Formats: sequence, C-alpha cells, structure tokens
Amino acid sequence: MHRSQIFRFVVLGLCIGLSSSFYGQTDSTAKKTKKVKEPKHFFAHTVFADYYYKPPVDLDTSRRISKQLGSYAVAQSCLSFYSPLLTINKYNRDSSVNSNFHMLLTGTAYYLQPQFKGISQHTLAKYGLGIRAIYNTGKKSIFFIETSPFLTQDITAGSSDKGTWRMAGTLLWSYSPGPKFNFRLGATKSFLWGNRVYLPFIGLRFGRIDRFNFSLQFPRNISLNLPLGNVFRLSLFSKPQGGLFNFSNRDTVYNGNYYKNTNISNESVIHFGRYELLTGFRMDIVPCRWFNFYVSTGFTTKNGITFYSNGFNKNNKTQYGEFYATAPKNSVFINAGIVFRIGRTKSYYNNQNIYEAIDLNNSIDPGDNNVNPGNGNIVIPKKKLSKSLKPSEIQDLIDANDF
Repeated sequence: MHRSQIFRFVVLGLCIGLSSSFYGQTDSTAKKTKKVKEPKHFFAHTVFADYYYKPPVDLDTSRRISKQLGSYAVAQSCLSFYSPLLTINKYNRDSSVNSNFHMLLTGTAYYLQPQFKGISQHTLAKYGLGIRAIYNTGKKSIFFIETSPFLTQDITAGSSDKGTWRMAGTLLWSYSPGPKFNFRLGATKSFLWGNRVYLPFIGLRFGRIDRFNFSLQFPRNISLNLPLGNVFRLSLFSKPQGGLFNFSNRDTVYNGNYYKNTNISNESVIHFGRYELLTGFRMDIVPCRWFNFYVSTGFTTKNGITFYSNGFNKNNKTQYGEFYATAPKNSVFINAGIVFRIGRTKSYYNNQNIYEAIDLNNSIDPGDNNVNPGNGNIVIPKKKLSKSLKPSEIQDLIDANDF
C-alpha cells in the first residue's frame, strides 16, 4: 500500500473513530465506590463535517485553456476534528484555576471536485494532521501556535499522483483588556488564496464574545454575530476560501509543447489553485451542548482559478508562477455542516479567558480550509435569570463533578 494511502486511512480513522475509548472522555464509575472521574480538559473532543457547493458558470472562451475547460463549478466536503491531548492548570491559593496550557491534536480529510464541463471529473484530496498549543496566562493574554502539515493528491481513478506535502501554520497573541474588546496579532502561512502566501494576522472584536459582537480577523473572516438566544445564532460574514491542490494532467491542461520558449515537456501532475470570497449569512442551531448544525448561503465573488506546473516553478521558493489564470463569474453558494462534541469538560461558564481560548481554537480550522464549527460550546446567557430555572440550563455554571 502506498504511503499516501496509509496516511489517508490514518486521518479518516482518527476523524471517524474519535468517539472510541481512546479519545472518549466519559464518566467512569466504580461498582463499589461510585466515584466519578473528574474531567481533564476544557475542550471537548469535536468532530465536524461540512459540505459546500457553487453552481457552474461559463469561462472566458477566448483563450485556449478556457475553451478546453468550458465551465466551472465547485463541490467540496470536509471532515475535521480537534482532540485535547494535554491540559496543565496552575492554581491560586484558594484552589481556583489561575492559568492553563492546552495541547490539541487536529486532523482533516478534505475532498474537492472542481467541475469543468470540457474535461474529465477530478477528485482532489487533502489529508492533514496537526498540533496546536494554547497558553492562557489567566489575565489578559492568550498565546496560540499551530503547525498543520498536509498531503494533497489527485485521487481520481487512473491517476498516477503520489501526492505533495505542504505546511500551513499560525502564530497569534490575543489580548483582552476587558470582555467587550479583543485584539489579536500574529502571522500565518496559508494556501487559502490558491497559492503559498505569508501574511500578518490582525484581529479586532468589539462586543462580548457571548453576546452581540463585530469581529474582523484579517485574513480569515469578518463577521457580525447576533445570538437569538442560546439555540439560534445568526451571523453575517465575509471570508476567503480556497486552496492549492495536486491535479492530474491526464487531460493535457498543461501542454509543454505549447510553451515553446520554456523547453518544458508535458508533466503527469500539475497544481490547481482556487480562491473566492464568500459573503452571506449563517444560522447556527444549537439544541444542546453536545451537538449543533449550521446552514449558510450568499454570494461568491472575487473568484479565481490558476494552474501551475513544476517546470515553471522549479527554482521558485516563494509564490508559484502560473501558466494559466482566470476569474470565473460571480454566483450564489450553499453551505451546511454538522458538529458533534464528545465527552465531559471542566466547567467554564462565564469564564471569559476560556471563552477567548475556545474562540481561537474554533475560528482557525484544521488543514487551512477556513471551515469552522462555530462557537456552539459557548453558552449564551439569558437576559434575566428565571426564578424557575431547569437543571439543564445551569449545568455549565454548577457541576458537582467538577470539584
């Protein structure tokens, strides 16, 4: 079995098997003592699946490759997970938590089908495993670092592609002088724009994270978030989406003989870059803290597709140079996802530092796909406390098993 196939099965196994006893964090009750095992982590083991589609649009047929491709549509699906590996807490004299360090394992299995009318159907895959560390100082600062290596491969039947390894990563400092304002500063290496880019990361949020707020996180997203109670959460957003993928050249999209001045022959595998800007609204439905789903729709603009060859970029150490680039027309899109959170966690109700750490973890997804599960694990407080609260409504506030 080829090593890329082994890696693919490992990632899929981790995603699908996260709820097994290896990762699961459940109550362990001895028959005699009835002692309940205390949760170790503030983060739940989280698995989420996402599907996205944009309908076909015609390409500019005045160019040779555009004529060959015909039209362009996108279908993509993604299965990802976060799983806490280690939590270290530093306690105050009164035994309350002061600061903490979190280490998480992340993974993704992502499948993209760029649908071109004039050539055969391709399925482009991305498999990634990563490690991220989050240090909460217990005061106003949180530090976040992630490294996310991934393998891209054209897995279409008959393809001879052995895959290409790439690396994405993010380094961030998050500072909150108060619950109504947050500032983030750092750097990221990303492929969201269909190429390899190094960018500064600058984030601003106005408003409490568990209430109405406006968030600008360059270069990831801009959003206006309006919780309609704890079950329904509405957001207006704009965010980039894309990636850089291996693409089998069996349809001879790249014809080295056509570029006579390069003296480069045909290549069996080339690279496909894709990017777009999504603007629309999203509704998250959170019926309980273990499960939520979301739907979103809107318009996709600033679309771009590019093709790169290894021959063109043999000595290129920064961004790739393309032999073909075009801007497809704008269109609508539809997107939906489902999220599962497995295992008990330590209680963190109204703990703003933990909320900020959770938001950092949720907003930067595994595998550099800019797909995230939302903040369904952050409780939206009621405007006024009812005199007849149900136990389920305050289980995040008081949990006897956490002490």
